[in-house]
Amino acid sequence: MRVLHVITGLWKDTGGPSEVIPAICTAMVEAGVDVTLATLAGDSAESVEDAAAHGVRVLKFPPSIRHTIWYSRELHRQIGPLVSEHDVVHIHGIWQFPDWAAAAAARRAGVPYVITPHGSLQPARLRKSSLKKRLSAILADRAMLNQAGCLHATAPSEADAFRLYGYRGPIAMIPNGITPAGRIEPGRAAMLDAAFRRDFPETQGRRLLLFLSRIEPIKGVTTLARAWAECARQFPDWHLVVIGPDERSHLQEVLAILRDGGVLDRTTITGPLYGDRKTAAYLASELFVLPTISENFGLVIGEALLHRLPVITTTGAPWPGIVEHRCGWWIEPSQNALVDALHEALPLPRMELAARGDRGAAWISRDFTWESESRLLLQTYEWMLGRQSHRPDFVAFDGEATAGNSA
Repeated sequence: MRVLHVITGLWKDTGGPSEVIPAICTAMVEAGVDVTLATLAGDSAESVEDAAAHGVRVLKFPPSIRHTIWYSRELHRQIGPLVSEHDVVHIHGIWQFPDWAAAAAARRAGVPYVITPHGSLQPARLRKSSLKKRLSAILADRAMLNQAGCLHATAPSEADAFRLYGYRGPIAMIPNGITPAGRIEPGRAAMLDAAFRRDFPETQGRRLLLFLSRIEPIKGVTTLARAWAECARQFPDWHLVVIGPDERSHLQEVLAILRDGGVLDRTTITGPLYGDRKTAAYLASELFVLPTISENFGLVIGEALLHRLPVITTTGAPWPGIVEHRCGWWIEPSQNALVDALHEALPLPRMELAARGDRGAAWISRDFTWESESRLLLQTYEWMLGRQSHRPDFVAFDGEATAGNSA
């Protein structure tokens, strides 16, 4: 089978998709699939180069218009012949030119296509740049969605959002895999921990509460800042670390809250970290927090659990298994609920938090693999191509319950 994956960008600051899509492509290559990954050129995440090293054919097209629609003249010229070389097109995202161009080319060539919106149809996301998205829906996106062979949801709540938006076609409910953290020898772990604290000396001798995501309103960073201002004085041995790129200058609002709350000196804001420096942040921390308003999956939650960190997150993220597996707190997305969770978590001894983290790591390692996700996606492609008559049990039409694993 020949599969073409298309996404606007896989840059270092694009969050989850920059990890998810190269990992899916790599797993498909390992399963014997001929995979091409088409994206726009830029400061690519390391995962893209790793995928290329594992046999994924990576094509990068220079953008002609940056931001908003991300038009590429070269992609426009080449997308038709490229689509025709493949059996299936898998489009990651909506709203932008590479998505529209790939879908239109697939329809012209009679090649079936799948769309993974990666959270783009979540109600909270639709409210962001809502005028642009309403216009985009009228001009291109609704037709693109309605003529897709299938939509891919990573959690039941995301499938519900597809139906709420008006999509009535089949939905494949397949959770993302999570890249294994790998065994880190105690000596190297200690070295990375020490390096992190050397880079950020204010964290020396402190227990660390870690936030790692984009700094934007939907991630609940202002809620975290207010909750931290409310309870930090009661836990003088704890220090908050905030890691991630600033979007639309939202960091200024977060800094103002921390400053007004008198806890700026109890907070370290690092900007984005990658590679060993990101790993070091996980290893130096004892507790992870993501008070998000909405997530279609929340890859960073699984990453934190794999690094043996218990997690505090909200019901805006589809992770009820945190409660079932006793590896954290799954709370309402409010400041009061976050303060209550912090009051419960921060007094716990290191051994108790570590035990919760160990349970989370065992769960993620068992149930969330790239091999499993790629296998289920390949079953979906085979069904769309008519190569198997039986519809997979994780694919549901409108009015049917969406089966499949969820976090």
